[in-house]
Amino acid sequence: MILSEVRDGKLLQREVGGVEFEKHYDVIVSGVGTAGSVALILSAENGLSVLGIEAFNCVGGTTTIGGVQGPYFDTPGGRYLEIDRAAEEFRDRYALGNLEGRKYAFEALARERGAQLSYQSQVIGVYLEEKTVVGVRVLTPDGILNMACRVLMDCTGDAYVAVMAGCETEYGRGLDGLTQPYSMVSYQRDETMVYSTNVDFGRVDQRDDRSVSDALIFARAYEMAEDRGDKHFLYHMPLIGVREGTRILPEESVCLPDVFAGKFTEEPAFYAYADLDKHGWDIAFDGENLGDFAIGANLGAYNLVIPVPWKALIPRGYDGILVPCRGLGVDRDIASAVRMLTDMKKIGEVAADMALLSITHGIPLKDVSYDVLRERWVKSGCLQKPYDADYRIDGWRNYDGSPLKVRDVTFLTDREALREPLATLTPGEAIWSAKRMGDAAKPVLLECLASPDENTRKHASFALALLGDGSGIDLLRDMARERDGVMLQDSRKHNQQRGAMAIYFLGKLRDRESVDLLCEIITDPREVERPAYHQAFAMGTRYKIEGFLAEYFQFLTGATMALIRIGDSHPDLQGKIAGAFRDAFGDGSYYHRVTTRPRMSSEGGMVENIAAVAFAAVKRWNAEAAKN
Repeated sequence: MILSEVRDGKLLQREVGGVEFEKHYDVIVSGVGTAGSVALILSAENGLSVLGIEAFNCVGGTTTIGGVQGPYFDTPGGRYLEIDRAAEEFRDRYALGNLEGRKYAFEALARERGAQLSYQSQVIGVYLEEKTVVGVRVLTPDGILNMACRVLMDCTGDAYVAVMAGCETEYGRGLDGLTQPYSMVSYQRDETMVYSTNVDFGRVDQRDDRSVSDALIFARAYEMAEDRGDKHFLYHMPLIGVREGTRILPEESVCLPDVFAGKFTEEPAFYAYADLDKHGWDIAFDGENLGDFAIGANLGAYNLVIPVPWKALIPRGYDGILVPCRGLGVDRDIASAVRMLTDMKKIGEVAADMALLSITHGIPLKDVSYDVLRERWVKSGCLQKPYDADYRIDGWRNYDGSPLKVRDVTFLTDREALREPLATLTPGEAIWSAKRMGDAAKPVLLECLASPDENTRKHASFALALLGDGSGIDLLRDMARERDGVMLQDSRKHNQQRGAMAIYFLGKLRDRESVDLLCEIITDPREVERPAYHQAFAMGTRYKIEGFLAEYFQFLTGATMALIRIGDSHPDLQGKIAGAFRDAFGDGSYYHRVTTRPRMSSEGGMVENIAAVAFAAVKRWNAEAAKN
């Protein structure tokens, strides 16, 4: 038997003999939060012996001590609805608030069904027979205990236990390893009501105790301002909202390119439904898969219907362990959509059924019958496609505050139909339709490139560039040179200015002729004074962030990323670009042109990271040159 542990950030595995397990369970749930509480309750209801291990002193996680009342996008259906109804009845019976009601109701439901709970406890080791999990080592208030299990569920939200077991994982975005900003919920009151606020702060590395501690201290101190108008501060919730952490590499995954191509799993467990919201302004650093959609086609706030494979919960090559939390095995772009509260509750049901069939039939998790699982999930409502369309415009209000009309999105298939929308300020669906058509769209796009209509010409150049065609490169350079401030209007938020979109495409096309222009954008301290950066609703958002010039930030990050891509493709220009990076970011003065917010704030951290990204590229270029 192998004991697998993480010490000082390093995985340590050693042979151990004669291990005596104090207790034996069918299922152990590590982390009894949004997903874990559902998995715990339903596993116990299925007649299994179950233990929940929780670091805090209550269950519910984000939905209780995190203070989050509900999702902003929802796909109802599944066993969690019964649990939520029972929690509401408990709340009303005992005159509790939503958060306290869930906290006590979830525990009561779990105990009534026979589940046991160990609070203020944490898994500190995993026992393996080859790559099958057979038990855990747990630090509890009563000391360190060894507990056996047939299925271990890692519901920690950060794949913490899966990492400890040695499972393959990935973390953060490829460019700089960073994750989405975290949030914190606070409560305040006025003379008549109690209100909650959910504020985004900086990025946090949930794997690092110091990073989490610094985040907690900063967020609470920053949100303690006494001047809240007619409202009075009450309290902060103890659990911060970490949106992204470690993800497993699973038996079957789902990635954004496949979703865009319409290549879906044949064995879904449920459908997620949300936009690809990174909760950050630095989308230029998020890669070209997302960049093509969110910047290149200006569709960043469109919602996607995403079928999630049931085997995305199983770490690749392992048995006896499931990861039913936001650490499940999807790519980073998809992970930003598969993290709604409803998704996590459905994952809890999925894991409970997978464990039940595996244990009942004595077979590995990945060999469980999908047909049987599917029948259960269809019956409960967990597995049902919420909408016929794969893409939707959804939400409450448009970027300008007007009411939003929810509708399904069907992309164009007739290339002649591209002409009309390209002439408008909502060309995004036509641009993306052209990408889906591929080379078949080019004849019409090339004709549009010669149109007397300015919108048609410029938007056709975008669509061609998205296909890798530089026929409109002169128009792209002109838009970047003019800092074209026209904002497209496709999305309810995060609409792009044409100048920023043009810069994205100059980088995508690796256009060496635009290097001087891009260097000027990042190095000239008077750049910030240009009109494009001072327009009302210029970034298509319904609110302005005090002390943060979002429009300038978009051009600055876009130009930086474009220069990196050009330097990667044209090594002879790397020295010139490196010099521009030193001039632009070397003394740090650029920071105060973009924001006056603290460096640990969400905006401050993103601004400071521009220099880190730029100099990391220079360091990489120097290392590559040294090898050659």
